[in-house]
Amino acid sequence: MDTKLIDERINQLEAVMDVHEGTSAILVEDALSWLYKVRGQILSNQKYTVQIFPGEYGYLNFLQGDRFSVHSSEATDVCQTYFTQAEINEFKKKHDLAIDWDKAIIEPVKAEN
Repeated sequence: MDTKLIDERINQLEAVMDVHEGTSAILVEDALSWLYKVRGQILSNQKYTVQIFPGEYGYLNFLQGDRFSVHSSEATDVCQTYFTQAEINEFKKKHDLAIDWDKAIIEPVKAEN
């Protein structure tokens, strides 16, 4: 999910807060606090694909039973292909997973199927 709209509102409210003091600034601080929280929730739920080889079948897949494979970016009942940043960070810690993370292409998923 794109956070562009939320980022624009945050910038507008920060500008208002810089100009005004007192009660209006308190309201702006409350609104900013809420926007930061929503933005954080959106980003923590963002899903990504991990392409480790060029081509249509070069995507990291996580199979039921704690196994990995490389195939398409299409998910199935037994294959996960969209990952949160937290999941990707955990994959990077696995020493038995031979991926050059500097070359992997990690892209946000625009809409889940």
